Order: sequence, then structure tokens, then C-alpha cells
Amino acid sequence: MFCRPGAALATVVALTVAAPMARGDGELGLLSPRAIGHAGAALVSDDGVGALFACPAAIARRSERRGQVAGLFIDDDVWLAGGDHPRISDRGPAELIPLAGVIGTLGPLVVGVGVATTASIDRRLPAPEPGLPAETVSADFPHRYAALEARWTRRTVALGVAARPTEWLAIGAAATFARVDTTERRRVWAGFGGRDTPLGNPVRDVDVAIAATDGFVAGGAIGALLAPGDVPIELALGASWSDDVRAGGEATVAVARTPVIGAVLPPTVEAADARAVGRFGSPLTLHAGVRWVGARFAVEAGATAWTYPSRADDAWEITAARIVDASGASAPIAGLATRIGRRSHGALHGSVDLELLPGFAWLSAGYGWRGAAQTTPATTLGGVDRGGHTLAFGAELTAGAAIITLGWSRQLARTTTVGAPGLPWDNPLAAETLAANLGIHGHSRDLIAIGLELALR
Repeated sequence: MFCRPGAALATVVALTVAAPMARGDGELGLLSPRAIGHAGAALVSDDGVGALFACPAAIARRSERRGQVAGLFIDDDVWLAGGDHPRISDRGPAELIPLAGVIGTLGPLVVGVGVATTASIDRRLPAPEPGLPAETVSADFPHRYAALEARWTRRTVALGVAARPTEWLAIGAAATFARVDTTERRRVWAGFGGRDTPLGNPVRDVDVAIAATDGFVAGGAIGALLAPGDVPIELALGASWSDDVRAGGEATVAVARTPVIGAVLPPTVEAADARAVGRFGSPLTLHAGVRWVGARFAVEAGATAWTYPSRADDAWEITAARIVDASGASAPIAGLATRIGRRSHGALHGSVDLELLPGFAWLSAGYGWRGAAQTTPATTLGGVDRGGHTLAFGAELTAGAAIITLGWSRQLARTTTVGAPGLPWDNPLAAETLAANLGIHGHSRDLIAIGLELALR
């Protein structure tokens, strides 16, 4: 059995969810009550079911059977500010995400199974009501061509195994299987410059909403843990991968019902059987961690890198949807780039554990930094994840066969100014467009988690 700084450092619910996602599409990083309280610096010490998603070898740290369950609250706050329109903020509710898993032994092997929501984004932005005057729509909803709604949820099952060839080395591997549900909604402009003035006249708006699913996305993870009993340093390495997401579903296309003023007439839409399909890349995720173990303290540091080997389109292909102008001109809505963007990026984490009451209570504090998961020109309220600094605090309490873990972290508010030329809006009929995402974009995130681990007799 590997040396540990006390039973209270046993992980409560370690459903780490770094494996599949590193886009701006809701990838949550190392996420468990312990990892949250350590600002993500938990790759070495988090030996619960979550290790299956990042470093499967870590489940071999303990051989007893244990069951884990946790609840995680995610409260994202995104906003767009500018001098010529009111502040626009996400109206989506805080999310409650359940996590659960079991670990046990099978002969010389340690096996584990877990289920978790490994990626989540839920942005519900203000949308114009039918019948609003064109002047009101233009003034209060400048974001409508960038994003009105963006949701991405990945629910993942993991099955893994680990072994200890020596007392100081553990190796492990896991297979993951996920279901991805996604929704995107925004408006496109169907007008001609010089005739339909001004550009962006809401009378010419067309609302496009896509709801799609990929019911089976395969992936996996491998890892190694080095924990010599005669030195106070422990090391962990992990790598995880997931197949591209190939989602398909309905596309709802309808003319926005903005009252007509003057000679500008709305288009018509032919889209009774519209469908949408898209292929979205997933990253190769690399983890490294190191921990120094003292008599009544432990210090841990880690790094994570996300890169994209796939050349997926990251765009929706829409069929059986056409816009028809009053002049007779028409064009299909053939494709829409996703507003839930991606790029390679990295993160650094550090944490400290202190034993407050021997055998009963440990307290932790953590700090993390993460790069932006979207480029500045692609920033929208639908997918903005600007990264930045994270502060965290946590606690672990041991009582007999039960361990309770609490974690809280806050990703501090970070803003990004998008200037011209910005991201052009979509116009299937003509080339005339303006920028869809100009302004000051902001993002912060609060995470609160509570977990329970029970030894199973």
C-alpha cells in the first residue's frame, strides 16, 4: 500500500472530469470536491473514481472497496458591455451535477466504474420577443447574430483497471463512453446592402436553432503513479483522449416576427424538414502532478495541456433549409460555424493541505491559472471561456467509515475587448455583413461541491 499523510487525505468523491473536453464547450478541468478545493491541483492525491478520467493508476493507492457520491453546483456568469447598449448577461440557472462511482478489487487488480457529467455549458441569453419594434431589437439585442443560446452536456461512463507492479509504482488504463447533447441558437441576416438599410435591420432576421445528439463517443485514459515509501515526493502522469463528436438532430428555421416599417419586407423560409449534423474535435489532454508529503501537511502542484490532433470542421451542415427573398432570389442555409469555439491551451495549479485535527479534519487552499479556451476574435457570450486566476478552499472530515469533502472555488472575473473587424454575422443571401461580437466580454465561475465516501464491507 502506498504511503499517505493520514486517513483524512482519502479522497471523498474523486470524479475528476478532465478527460474529454478542452474546448470552450464546457470542459470543466479536474473536478471533484477535493479538486475544486485545491483549484485543480489534485492529480496525485485524488485517488477516487475520477482518476479514471485523468490518471487511472491513482485508484490503486487504496485496495478497499468504497462507494462515492457527490453534488456539484456550477454558477457561470458571462456578460457583454458596451457604450451603446445595456449590459447583457446570461439568464441560465446554476447547474447541479451529480457524480457517483464504486472502486474495489478483482484479484491483484483494482477496478473502478464511475459516471459523471464531464462537460457542461448552459448559456441562455436575452432573446427578442415576437412583435418587438425594430428599433428596440437593434438597441437591446446586439448579440443576436453571435449567440442567443448555447448548451453542451457530456455525460460519461468510465470503466478502468489499475495494478501495482511494485510497492512504489502503479499503472492503469480506462475506457470512457459518453453521450453528448448540444443546442445552439442565433439569428442570421437575410438582406442586401443598399436596399435593406440599415445593415442589420431586424425585419430581415431569421432565427436558427439546432438541437443535436451524439449517443456514443468513445475515449480512454492512461496513467502512472510513483509513490516511494521512503521519500516524501509523489509523482503522477496521465493522458486522456476522446473521439470526435458527431452530432445530428433537428434544425428549426423561422423568420423573426419584427413589425415591418417602410419598404423593407421580411424574407420567407422553406425549412419544414431541416436537419443539422456537425463534427466537433476533442482534445488530447496531458496531465502532470507532483506532491510533497509532510507529517501534518502536503503541498501539491500540477499542469495540464490540451491540444487538438483532429481536423474536425467544428461547423453545422444544415440540409433542407432555404431563404427566399421577395425579389425571387433565394439561397440555402447550408452551414453555420459553431459559436462554441476551441483552441489549444494550458493550466497550472498549486495547493496546500494542513491537518487541523489529527485523524479528523484537514483544510486546504489552492490557486490556479488557466489560459483562454477561445481566441479573442472568436469570443461570444455563447462560448466565452477567458480562463484566468482561480482561488479555492476545501475541507475533508473523517468519521469512521465515512469521509465528507467540501470544495469551493472562484474563477475571478476576466474581461476581453473585441474590436473591429470582429466575427462577421451570417448572411446566406449576400456578402453584406457587420461584426457580430464587438464589445467587452466578461466571464467568471463559482464552483461548490460536497461529497461523501463510504467504505463498503
